[in-house]
Amino acid sequence: MIKKIILWGFIVSIISGYALAGNFVTKQISYPHDDIELLVANVDLAAGHFNIATADIPEIVKAEVEYDDRRVEIYSDYRKKRNTGYLEIGSDLLSKTHIDSENNRWEMTLSKKYKTDLSIDIGACKSQLDLGGIPLVYFRMDVGAADANIIFSEPNPEIAENISIDVGASSFEGEKFGNANFKDMVFDGGVGKFKLDFSGEYKTKSRAEISIGLGKAIIYIPSELPVRIEAEDNFLSSVKFKNVSRYEVDNEYFESRDFESSPIGLDMKIDVGLGSVEIIWVD
Repeated sequence: MIKKIILWGFIVSIISGYALAGNFVTKQISYPHDDIELLVANVDLAAGHFNIATADIPEIVKAEVEYDDRRVEIYSDYRKKRNTGYLEIGSDLLSKTHIDSENNRWEMTLSKKYKTDLSIDIGACKSQLDLGGIPLVYFRMDVGAADANIIFSEPNPEIAENISIDVGASSFEGEKFGNANFKDMVFDGGVGKFKLDFSGEYKTKSRAEISIGLGKAIIYIPSELPVRIEAEDNFLSSVKFKNVSRYEVDNEYFESRDFESSPIGLDMKIDVGLGSVEIIWVD
């Protein structure tokens, strides 16, 4: 009798395993070259595991998606209006009760050939984004509960008028923001740990507003970059500066001596709620 019970339990566990495994399918998404002056791309990926990169490909976008079609629905659409292409691509969760990043895995490549206005919205996820070399004019990123990393591994050949990154409860790391070639940047960090690296190739004066809610942020700034930083701490928060001997310091206001005269540089304002920010100059 005991052997029958054990055998039945073994069979049930196998059946349950198949049920949990789901029905995984692979989908290829690709839109061919088009004669456009601007690409407006909206990427909304819900929960999952996402790798997004750029390359010198003629296609507007290429993606391979592996997903559980019982829990995730994939969609994509491209249309052209005058000289602008409009891309909508992403996924919706069909089941709100079971969220697993392995149920929705994306490998996406965006072309470097098109001037791009890019919006990315991702939920609970693990994500790696490399937007190096893409001609960005606007960039918006909204991240939920995530383990996310974004890098601009190559300089942006265009000027990004505005970059906006809104991060919820997250572990977030941004690398080589200087390569993004932005005029204005807003980073809003909710709860979590944030590493923001502003190294890279600057071509203009860049303005960045950094807001941290409840968490810890480490900000890396090239030591030779002309910079002005405005930051205040209070009894609930702290802003710490390291290696400030080369800078003029006046009541939470830091400015390198060549900032006003230089055609390039970084003008940063930091606002901290319940948390801490550490600024480190690096060679």
